Amino acid sequence: MAKKSNNLKWILALSAILAAIIFYQTSHPPEKAPMQPNPGYNLEKTGAGVVLDFTETANKIHASVDGGLNSINVTPTAVKEAKQEVPRTGVEGIIRWHTRSMLIVLPETRSPEAVEQVLTPLAAKAGGKVIATEPDTYNGAPAVRIDVGIKDSLNSEPLTLVTDRIYIAKEKGALPPKPKTESKAGYMAIVIDDFGYIREPIAEYANMGRPITFAVLPYRPYSNEAASKALSAGHLVMLHLPLEPLSVAEEVEPTVITVNMSDEEIQQRVEKAIASIPGLKGVNNHQGSKATADRRVMKTVLSVIKEHNLFFIDSRTNGKTVAADVSRQLGLRTGENELFLDNSSDVELIKKQLRKAVAMAQRNGSVTVIGHARPNSVIAVREMIPEIEAAGIRLVYADQLVR
Repeated sequence: MAKKSNNLKWILALSAILAAIIFYQTSHPPEKAPMQPNPGYNLEKTGAGVVLDFTETANKIHASVDGGLNSINVTPTAVKEAKQEVPRTGVEGIIRWHTRSMLIVLPETRSPEAVEQVLTPLAAKAGGKVIATEPDTYNGAPAVRIDVGIKDSLNSEPLTLVTDRIYIAKEKGALPPKPKTESKAGYMAIVIDDFGYIREPIAEYANMGRPITFAVLPYRPYSNEAASKALSAGHLVMLHLPLEPLSVAEEVEPTVITVNMSDEEIQQRVEKAIASIPGLKGVNNHQGSKATADRRVMKTVLSVIKEHNLFFIDSRTNGKTVAADVSRQLGLRTGENELFLDNSSDVELIKKQLRKAVAMAQRNGSVTVIGHARPNSVIAVREMIPEIEAAGIRLVYADQLVR
């Protein structure tokens, strides 16, 4: 009887403890985990990976820039806007944001530093910062460039997204001086082919400080890096589409479009190549001395390019090419290579070709030329820029010369 009584006491004690625990938990709900700070992006999961969309933060930074400029009675002009996408580093997915460029003209009594001082705290409140303030040019005239945007780290990797690129010119130098004679005015678009093979020329061309059109090969080791750095620096990106050459020995790309392919095979390869390069606006051909002379092949290739609203530049690797002709018939904005700059790797010979291009631009009003992503070509282009501009030639992106 005593044993039963003890067992009952234990049961009652345990029941009381259990009831107390239930009462405490129901009357004191667990504290919520503290909210994590806003990472600055919206996350979207897709079949191709995770999209980190910084557009909302970019728009807030845009508004802060507009407010800052308005507070000092400065109205921007030549505003250009674009949506940007680059692949993520090390994982599948993309980073998306919105970017703008603009020109502001200051009186002699105001300095770029004053603009930077106004924008710095406003950008910080919007989740951004002034990333850089550097000497630059705008339409050939001296300027100062202020880059505002997002500078952070993502998965321990540095992340820099320029949302607002502001060119500041003084009233007296806002526009380049008119050349003494109209015959010496002109425009030059420098297209650099073969990005993707090696890394070294990517940053050199991206940081050139002048318009350079990046023609990026698909599926090469550094293709995405080239396109991403070009876009981040504000450059124009094209797909450098491999087409069949006359010589089989020259065919080194893994996914060349050949004249023996069916229309369906060609369409699939062009679609896949376009999808592989982020942010592209146009296409030019890599090699293709055989394929560009085949009207059926080019009509099939260019029809896909037209569906994506891209422009096309015929690299003219064969004098019998029909690519530009077919492109114009289909209604694409079209351009043609007028001079290869670096058939030789000698720096002085490349400079000689650039001087020839200057003369062509002076004579005809504009010229589109093609060089390559090679170390000596970088040196020649960089060292020739002062001479090109001194001749009254304005460097522009390739899409500004297509018709």
